[in-house]
Amino acid sequence: MIVKPFLVSITGCLADYVTTVKGLSIGFVEQHVDYTPLNALMIFTLVNLILCVSLPRSRWFNLAWLVLSALPFLGALNNICVMFL
Repeated sequence: MIVKPFLVSITGCLADYVTTVKGLSIGFVEQHVDYTPLNALMIFTLVNLILCVSLPRSRWFNLAWLVLSALPFLGALNNICVMFL
């Protein structure tokens, strides 16, 4: 079960990257000049590693860890809302 939050985080970063590239291709501009998907991936991987070491192994903490790992999907959702609204 330790691998699942990392996979969720990587998938979220990839979704954010794909929607960012799609938005850039239709004329939108990235507001954060230093945004790179590798930085986002490194940050969320570091957060996952810290949570992996610091949280005890229980059902509730694993669920909280999984929810925190899903935060990159907010970037993808934001990009989708910007493109369609």
